[in-house]
Amino acid sequence: MTDLAEKLFNPGDYFTFVLDQEIRNAGMPGGYCGFALQLADTPDLPALQKRLDLLVECFPQASAIIQPRGKRFAWVATGNPIALELHQCRPGADESEQSQQLLLDIFNRPESRPLTVHWIAGAEGGTLLLIWLHPLLDARGCKILLDFLSSDKPDSFKDSPSLIEAKLAQWSFWKKLQLFFKAKRHNTAANSLNSCLPTQVEQGPQRLQLKVQRFDAEQSQGIAKLAQQSTGLTGRTLYYLGCFMRAMELVGPPAAKDGYCIPYAFNLRRQNAPTPVFGNHIGCLFARATREQVRDRTGLFAHLLSEHQQVVRDELDLAYLPLMWLGQWLSPEKYAKVLRKQHSGGELSSLWFSDIGDLSWSKKGFLGVPVSNLSLMCWMTLPPGLALLASQLDGKLVLSYSYLAPAIDEAWLDAVIARMNVELLNSP
Repeated sequence: MTDLAEKLFNPGDYFTFVLDQEIRNAGMPGGYCGFALQLADTPDLPALQKRLDLLVECFPQASAIIQPRGKRFAWVATGNPIALELHQCRPGADESEQSQQLLLDIFNRPESRPLTVHWIAGAEGGTLLLIWLHPLLDARGCKILLDFLSSDKPDSFKDSPSLIEAKLAQWSFWKKLQLFFKAKRHNTAANSLNSCLPTQVEQGPQRLQLKVQRFDAEQSQGIAKLAQQSTGLTGRTLYYLGCFMRAMELVGPPAAKDGYCIPYAFNLRRQNAPTPVFGNHIGCLFARATREQVRDRTGLFAHLLSEHQQVVRDELDLAYLPLMWLGQWLSPEKYAKVLRKQHSGGELSSLWFSDIGDLSWSKKGFLGVPVSNLSLMCWMTLPPGLALLASQLDGKLVLSYSYLAPAIDEAWLDAVIARMNVELLNSP
């Protein structure tokens, strides 16, 4: 465990910090993300508070503040406690609806702390909501943090150096330079196809809203089988992205341009590794297709798979790490232009997307309480004003759509989600 009073951002942290600044500059709370776990019963809340106290003791970064260090930024420990915040659904009201409203009210409020934890109590059980600032940690790190809070062996959780910096340290200067130019060429190609967007609106006060689509075990198994058939053994993420491109194209993109570009993250963590907890350990890839390619379902998946295979052959899955390292020395304003703007001046991302994977808590549940449902959320820039977070709970697929209102037309999004479900299940 770490007792460092100060910790410099790693390249992934700064990448997310720049986007956080873009979100704040547009008048929104910032680059916050949330995991909401619906629990079948009330957990031991005093025990949870003690574990939050232990979290700050073991990982001071959990309640740190961000301060500049020359051209870099760092987390500086405050020692401030993280108090479990309690909320109560009103008796007699529609508990599901009211819980969702409370959850969104909390998520939409202005916030300065990097991590807050909430219990929204219902008549039986309730919702555990954890909200964190993305520069603090990535989504897989949040799962590890939740595991820490519910584990009977907290001493087994340790922080460790940045996986990005460890990977960069393995390469010679010439290897880094070679990968840098590969990433630059790939980024130029991504910026050359003007992206269709889900909204024409680019400013004005916004409220984050959430729509969640849950699939039962049979449907989830069917989707996984179709994904394997369409995009191979490791291509479930590509399947989700291709289905969304088709859904948006078939319903009709509000800002119709040349094609679709969806950045998606990949994680450098080893499978089921309990460390590192804090920091961002991610790289970036792009799924791209012209509108003509998107209209041909079979051809689209063949294209996305071929593109991904080429990416792996060319080491582009790692090539963005040197680019992110150099990005640390750019101001947030200059780096944001690199991350967001195409050659035409338009927005690069047709959608924000992350496939977080399995978020199950096995038979033990969270603090001994079964997790019956979950939903995920995140703030995003405007445009695109829309994010899709994919996850699985006990083998069941959960798709969480965060969107900005009124920028995103709700009727349009409902139609896209309905079409997305058809595409995922490949039903006529």
